[in-house]
Amino acid sequence: MSLDNPHDPDRQIGEIFQKLSALRVACGEAALTRCVSAVLVTLGASAMAEAERRARALAEPAGARPRDVRVTAWAQRKDSEPFDESIGPS
Repeated sequence: MSLDNPHDPDRQIGEIFQKLSALRVACGEAALTRCVSAVLVTLGASAMAEAERRARALAEPAGARPRDVRVTAWAQRKDSEPFDESIGPS
């Protein structure tokens, strides 16, 4: 944690608490309650956006791995993938 870095998350959280505390003194409990509610709504929206970003990243295909099983629908098979009659139905 570096107090010299303005983008340090710990420092930014401290600034939020300092500003909320100053708001309580300057404007009273009602203003503090409204601002805390707005901060919580913004925090929730930001957390949801981050969760959706992570979900999109996980949903993107990472490419085939050497041990992955490849399945091709019958209608999409090419001549290079002939049907193996020895497997047939049981």
